[in-house]
Amino acid sequence: MARPSRILTLIASALIFNALHAQDTLFARQIICTLASPAMYGRGMQHRGDSIAADFLRKELSAYGLKPLAKNYFQYFRFPRTTTRPPIVQAGYRSQNVCAYLPGESDSMIVFTAHYEHLGMHGDTIFYGAHDNASGTAAVLDLARALSTQKHHYTYVFLFFGGEEAGLVGSSYFADVPLVKLDNVKLLINLDLFCGGDEGLMVVNAHDERTSPYVDLLEGINDEHRFAAKIARRKNAPNSDHYPFTSLCPAVFIYTLGGRYGGYHSPLDRCEDCGLEHYSNFNMLLHTFLNRLEK
Repeated sequence: MARPSRILTLIASALIFNALHAQDTLFARQIICTLASPAMYGRGMQHRGDSIAADFLRKELSAYGLKPLAKNYFQYFRFPRTTTRPPIVQAGYRSQNVCAYLPGESDSMIVFTAHYEHLGMHGDTIFYGAHDNASGTAAVLDLARALSTQKHHYTYVFLFFGGEEAGLVGSSYFADVPLVKLDNVKLLINLDLFCGGDEGLMVVNAHDERTSPYVDLLEGINDEHRFAAKIARRKNAPNSDHYPFTSLCPAVFIYTLGGRYGGYHSPLDRCEDCGLEHYSNFNMLLHTFLNRLEK
């Protein structure tokens, strides 16, 4: 029989774990609901919703003490002509990437990315974009917040891209006009579509010889701790903001499988329908992965 002191320690550990779980999930929910609120106008060009969202991210990153990679954290770019119908943006419209970093002991970098903008509005209809991609943005912001309180061997870079919905415009611009030395990137992890996850996580570009060892490590950690139902692998595809970087540095895209969200490119993609039952476990998986890389 376990001693009373041992039982009390186990109970205390469980209570601390549950409290941290609730805090992580509450933070993510608050960020998702802010970004997917009517005040952001779908984070598109209408009423400059993308700029409102970018300014929100800038203030958050500054509050965590992250350093800007560009003046005022913004890397500006303009949209080319788009054939998307209805048009997401007008040719020449100016948007921005939001770029920050945490210096480490080494110039070698681990980069996290997510696109913060969405489809905006069509007439009076708002496309709120909770799953796509307020959820991934919240997860990257959560990582930035947590990592800002620690010292690290690697330099951590956090990039929030505009223009993904119009064809990876912001990430392609950053890849062409990088604010960091991409040769120094150890790994880039892009998070997109991060609600739900009942069936686990998918890793895109998992078969590349430069990325497969990292996916092996992620899978091994998950086998130990069962943070996700499974870690699935998929070959590379131009389906999110990792893609412009895959010829320049090791880069993967992680998204959730199954579970609850309000829709894809739908006005029903609202924060209240973003399932976050597995969010804290996924967050712990990523932190455990980073801890292993730091050793």
